[in-house]
Amino acid sequence: MRRFLACIGVSLATFCLAALPAAAIPVDPQGLIRPELLGEALASLKAHSDTADQTHLVVVDYARRSDEKRAYLVNLETGLVEAAFRAAHGSGSDPDHDGFLDQFSDVPGSSASPEGAYLLAEQYVGKHGKSLRLDGLDPTNANARARAIVIHAADYAEPSFLKKWGKLGRSNGCIVFSKKDLATFLKDVPRRTLIYVGK
Repeated sequence: MRRFLACIGVSLATFCLAALPAAAIPVDPQGLIRPELLGEALASLKAHSDTADQTHLVVVDYARRSDEKRAYLVNLETGLVEAAFRAAHGSGSDPDHDGFLDQFSDVPGSSASPEGAYLLAEQYVGKHGKSLRLDGLDPTNANARARAIVIHAADYAEPSFLKKWGKLGRSNGCIVFSKKDLATFLKDVPRRTLIYVGK
C-alpha cells in the first residue's frame, strides 16, 4: 500500500486537490514538501475525508534532519503552505542522536515516533503546558493515544537549544515544537485536522 501511495504521490501533488468542492486547487505550488510524501498525505486525507477537517493538512517529513523545518501546515482552501516548523522526534527513533530519524515504531515503551495519519484531537494542559492529543488512524500508529503520543512544546525544541547543539533534542515519540511555534499551531490549526507523519 505504501508503494502504491508513493507511486501516485507525484501526480497528486503536481496537479490538484480535487476533493475540494471549489475549483481544482494546486497544492504546495511553492514546492516545499517532497512530492512523494505530499502525495501520500493527500491520499490519506481523501481516505479519511468523512472524519478529517478539509481546510488544513499537516505534513511532517522526518526524512529531514531535526535542525530543518519539517512540519508543514497546508491551507487546503488556497493550496499554500502557510507555515513550516521544526519538530523533534522520538529518542527510540534516533538512538545515535545524530538528528536523523532512523526508524519508526508504535511499540509501547519504545520512545520511538510512529508513522502514519493522525487526527488532531482535544487540547489539554499537562506537564509541558498546553498540549494536543492525537488519534492514530493507521495500524502503524494505533497505540498513539495509549502511548500519550501528543504535540507539545519543550526546551529541547527551542532555538537556543538548536544554536548550542546544532540539532533538536529528542522526545518519547511525541511531535515537539518550540513554545512560539506551538502557540502559532494552536491558533491556526483546527481540531480534527489530519496530520501525516512519514519520511
